[in-house]
Amino acid sequence: MKKLLFVGAGGVGGYFGARLIEAGVDVTFLVRPARAAALAAHGLSVSSPHGDLHLPTVRCVTRDTVGADYDLVLLSPKAYDLDEALEAVAPAVGPSTFVMPLLNGLAHLDILDARFGAHRVLGGVAQVVATMDADGSIRQMEPIHILTAGGRDEATRQAAAAFIALCEPARFNKLLAPDIVAALWSKWTFLATLAGITTLMHGSVGQVVNTASGDSLIRRLYAECVAVAERCGFAASEAAQAVALKRLTEPGSKLTASMLRDLQGGLRTEHEHVLGELLRRAQQHGVDAPMLAAAHCHLQVAGR
Repeated sequence: MKKLLFVGAGGVGGYFGARLIEAGVDVTFLVRPARAAALAAHGLSVSSPHGDLHLPTVRCVTRDTVGADYDLVLLSPKAYDLDEALEAVAPAVGPSTFVMPLLNGLAHLDILDARFGAHRVLGGVAQVVATMDADGSIRQMEPIHILTAGGRDEATRQAAAAFIALCEPARFNKLLAPDIVAALWSKWTFLATLAGITTLMHGSVGQVVNTASGDSLIRRLYAECVAVAERCGFAASEAAQAVALKRLTEPGSKLTASMLRDLQGGLRTEHEHVLGELLRRAQQHGVDAPMLAAAHCHLQVAGR
């Protein structure tokens, strides 16, 4: 595995793509024409607790110029842009190309399996708190930066292992997951809790915890999300839950979900894909989830 195509150069794709370019990996970005023009004019800059980076030149293509000579296509659009991204990336997916989504939730796997075949779809989990600023630069706001890959059959497991090996020199943490679906569930339950509580309360984890009921409300929402995962066959270990709750209830933490930043910026949010889909599964499996329902209802009213 040598040539990578990142679909999108925002907070997730831009950050990990830049770090891989820094490590000498052959990376191309598939972006819209305006983003391509901006990257051509100014390059790609990353500010990070792990060291800033400026790439004066990055290779970009648009849907009109993309070819089909890539080993792996990494999808990092917002979930509501997935259909558009699939149309744009279709010419890049050749007979031996693998596809790895870095989206939240799980519904996208069924869509990609139907489009490209499950034997070519890896699972990916991106853990990074990063955003694209108005000038097009990428700003990492928390130290965490983990990229996890895994497969669901022998071919995709081998492809995932090859990708993780390619990532070895890059300045981020990388993991090869023995059960990538379980890893996706783990992130989904964490993110749904983080997005649900920070958008519902319009504040950071630290601000919520610094109230009389904040800690207990966070724990209640996380318990609901974990219960849904368990009913769907993916029970989180006590150790994994403890790690998640430590981040979700850390006093003084400035951590927020990107969904809150999108909401406050008047942008479209992923609430249907992160909260709505999880709530639907809760209802299907008879899980009582009033906190999750309240968070989803709030975003249906306040979000876009």
